[in-house]
Amino acid sequence: MAHSFESNFDHGQYDCSLEELTSRNKQIILLFSFGVFWLWLFIGVFDILWFWEEFYFAVSETGVISGGIWWSLLASLLTGMALGPLVFSVLIFSYRTKDVTEKWKGQIWGYLFLINPSIIWGLLWLVCLPYTWGILPWGEWSMNWWKIFPYGFGLVWLGGLPALIVIFNFLNLFINQKFNFNESKEEEDIPLNLDKEKASRQLQEALKNTNESTESFWDNV
Repeated sequence: MAHSFESNFDHGQYDCSLEELTSRNKQIILLFSFGVFWLWLFIGVFDILWFWEEFYFAVSETGVISGGIWWSLLASLLTGMALGPLVFSVLIFSYRTKDVTEKWKGQIWGYLFLINPSIIWGLLWLVCLPYTWGILPWGEWSMNWWKIFPYGFGLVWLGGLPALIVIFNFLNLFINQKFNFNESKEEEDIPLNLDKEKASRQLQEALKNTNESTESFWDNV
C-alpha cells in the first residue's frame, strides 16, 4: 500500500518553475547577505542593545517609576527592523521550491509585517502604561492584590490578544501551505461534482416517474 501511494504521488506537481526557483534563490542569497550586515550595523553601530538594557534596568527597579520603561517600544521597533532581512530570507526559503498560491503568499507576508506592530502594541498596554500608572500586579500582595482585576481582566486582553491572533494566524499559514495544483484540481472537480449531482437528480426523477406509472397501471387494472 505504501509503495502504491508513493508511486501515484507526483512531487513535481507541487514544485515551482525553474525561473521562479532561480529568482527565489537570488532573493534568499541577497536578503541573507544583506541581513547579516544589517544586523551587525544595528548592534555594533546603532547599539540597539542599549535600549533593551535601559528597559531591563527600569523594570528591575521595583516601586520606582522610571522613564526607561518606554525605551522598550523603540527597542522592539529597531529589533524588528534589524532582523527583517534575515526573517524575509527564511520565509522565502520555507517555500523556495513550492508552487504556492499568490493568495497564500499575500496572507503570510501580511501577517509577518503585523507581528512587530502587534508586539509593540502589547508592550504598550501590558508593560509601559501599567508600569506608569502603577497597576502592574507585583510587589506586596496585601497592597497590590486589587491590581490583578484591571490588569488580568482588561489590559491583558487589550494588549495581548492582537499579538496572539497575528502570531497564531502566521504559524497556521506557515505550516499549512496552499498550492496552485490543489487549487486547480478543486476547480476541475467542481464541474464533475455538478454533473454527478445532475445525473443523480435525473435518476431519482426517472425512478419516481417509473413508480408513478406502475402505480397508475395497477390502479387501472
